[in-house]
Amino acid sequence: GTRYGSGSIRRPDGESAIGRHRLTRTRIPARMKHEMPTRPVSAIERLDRCQAELITVRRRLESAETANQRLVRDHALLDERVSVLTRLWVAASALHEAENEACALRALEEVMINFAGTEEFGVYEADGSTLIPLHVVGLEGACTRRHTATGIVAEVIASGDTWRAPSPYGGAADEPAACIPLRLGKRVAAVVVVWSFLPQKLAFEPLDAELFALLASPAAPALRTARLLEAAS
Repeated sequence: GTRYGSGSIRRPDGESAIGRHRLTRTRIPARMKHEMPTRPVSAIERLDRCQAELITVRRRLESAETANQRLVRDHALLDERVSVLTRLWVAASALHEAENEACALRALEEVMINFAGTEEFGVYEADGSTLIPLHVVGLEGACTRRHTATGIVAEVIASGDTWRAPSPYGGAADEPAACIPLRLGKRVAAVVVVWSFLPQKLAFEPLDAELFALLASPAAPALRTARLLEAAS
């Protein structure tokens, strides 16, 4: 039979009637959560979002424009470098293909004027500390005659290193604007002494150093070869 006095009515299967009817927390399905209305976005909030997006787009455009300008500059610099190197190769070929010393010196003159922008300079053979003029452009007086190397020129002959003033306008008084050693092996066989550059050359460029370095190695052998060919013919 059924027992009473326990505070609950139990079914034969042991389930409490009160437990069976216990209230449970109502759960809202996930689909209904998304369908619940939200607070409408005000016009001011929409305007703020649009302004923030506009600022982001402007920054991206500015970054892209800066990168594009950098590419244009790099491309122009590369074109200029290729052009200069091509002309240097042509000039070096002219030096090596010269049939006599006069042709070699004319080729060297074209390099110094058209590529380096020099106005007054001289090419001198170095016999110890004595300079023997081989070719001069725009110079007069002692620079056109045999004379003793002094100052910067003497230091370049002794060290074999190229020297140039801080600017094309020259350095100290009575000193050249640049001096390029023409090496024959480890010995300085000749020097190119630059006294002035063309007025439009306002400053030295990185390519000037490459040009001077290029002249320092092949020019002297080319001059010597041209002299030997002239003597043999």
